[in-house]
Amino acid sequence: MSDHYSPEFISTQRESLIKERDRLKEDLKNVAIYDESQGRYIPKYEEFNAGDVEDNAEAADETTVFGENIAVADGLIQSLTEVESALKDIDAGNYGYCENCKEHIPEDRLRAYPAAKTCIKCEE
Repeated sequence: MSDHYSPEFISTQRESLIKERDRLKEDLKNVAIYDESQGRYIPKYEEFNAGDVEDNAEAADETTVFGENIAVADGLIQSLTEVESALKDIDAGNYGYCENCKEHIPEDRLRAYPAAKTCIKCEE
């Protein structure tokens, strides 16, 4: 574990990241389904009136909703990937190092965004 941050800080960050991971997974359930065989989330395509003859407007609406599900799922998946990576970094003792300059990321930045991979200087 990094000797730069206190054990209490690391513990708090882990708890925050776990809560965020759980929230992201719940949000993903609304727009995607996890496909075990592919090991990834698949955006939901919902037919409004399955089995009924649909008109062009309904087909267009279904396509629009699917497009929205793709966009929302992509953002949630990216956030989930960042959170899971930060949790792995905590376990490996590498949490809080800027991936660009290799300096410690300030605690204030990590409190604001626990999955941060870069310091403010490198973010710009």
